[in-house]
Amino acid sequence: MNDALVLANAEDGILWLTLNQPARRNPLSSDMIAALSDAIASGNDDPSTRVIVIKAAGPAFSAGHDLRETRRRDDEGQSDWQARIDALLQECAAMMTSILHTPKPIIACVQGIASAAGCQLVSACDLAIASEDATFCTPGVNIGTFCTTPLVGIGRNLSRKHALEMALTGDQFDAATAERFGLINRSVPATELEQATQELADKIASRSAESIARGKSAFYRQVEMPLDKAFELANQVMRDNLTSDGDAKEGIGAFLEKRDPEWG
Repeated sequence: MNDALVLANAEDGILWLTLNQPARRNPLSSDMIAALSDAIASGNDDPSTRVIVIKAAGPAFSAGHDLRETRRRDDEGQSDWQARIDALLQECAAMMTSILHTPKPIIACVQGIASAAGCQLVSACDLAIASEDATFCTPGVNIGTFCTTPLVGIGRNLSRKHALEMALTGDQFDAATAERFGLINRSVPATELEQATQELADKIASRSAESIARGKSAFYRQVEMPLDKAFELANQVMRDNLTSDGDAKEGIGAFLEKRDPEWG
């Protein structure tokens, strides 16, 4: 049995990354965060990778942070404890933002529970497909904390009232509700989860990687801007696409000539 924290399998331009601590419900420990960050970076650097999928082994997607890792150690002073937690949270935030900054599209393939930082990971991915029996929650309030960091990503996917309903109740929400809230794109029967994810990844991989990289970057930049600034940025990116000698030239030519494009 492979004991790597993250398994990587690449085929036909799709890099599948599997969280691989099923017995512990795939916690986002500092070691798991480091392993997943490295795997995403490797996929980003590999020109043959066009789409990245994040999935998990076992019955759970991710239970979130390892609570044992967050407890104060016997030989640890208050300031050292806080510094260690700061480092853990900063590493997690850096991994989440790296997903947004990665030019390759990243899809979450979710089964079982996605809790707290595990739910945050789903929200960070560009797209998400879930099993119909998957559940999603931000249960910090149930143990005397509050899922403030997961709410950064979740609150940018959901309306404020839906995000706060998750955080204030700590309840588990089913996949149908997560889809209605906007946390996932859609849910499918458990037996069809990987096939549905594969089909989505294949479709995206068949598109222009150059235009996707530019478009993904522009989307995440403009979505936080005032409207006039957003149009200014989007217009600039669109102009650069239309006037380049890259994939747009090939794609437009192929459309007008009624043939399939040949991407670079």
